[in-house]
Amino acid sequence: MKSRYQSRGYRSLVTLATTLALASCSGSDTASDATADQSPMSGSDAGAMSGMGGMQGMQGMGNGGMMDQMQSHMRMMDGAGADSIASMLPTHRQMVANMIAQFNKEMRDMNMSTNTEWNATVDSLRADLTQMPDMRATELQQFMSAHNARVTRLMESHRKMMSDMKM
Repeated sequence: MKSRYQSRGYRSLVTLATTLALASCSGSDTASDATADQSPMSGSDAGAMSGMGGMQGMQGMGNGGMMDQMQSHMRMMDGAGADSIASMLPTHRQMVANMIAQFNKEMRDMNMSTNTEWNATVDSLRADLTQMPDMRATELQQFMSAHNARVTRLMESHRKMMSDMKM
């Protein structure tokens, strides 16, 4: 029998409170932006956020640092075994959700519009984040190559759009 603390409603509330706290600590103007863009996260991942160390600050970092950190993380996951990937999944999902939220915020702040490719890639990544927790470790390991390609495509697209804006 589940205790009241294990209920889905309580976990969702904890996730929302944690997200709001992280957004306010990182200097974000609107905590609701971070919450809305991180919708793929389930309440059961709230505990994973506390063990993320330097990843919590990723949302407030400049593009270069955040993207370097994400590329390093993706290389680490690429070389990891199936069980290691499964154990890193909660942190990975949060990192990708934070990256999407940050990219979208930067684009809104600069009044940049998205294109079809951007929207499709973001939608695909959000679908990945939703599907991944239900995969077995070996399925995750096989899935990571395609997922990594989508993460990389989003980072490259964001980098290109930002450099085009500076011209």
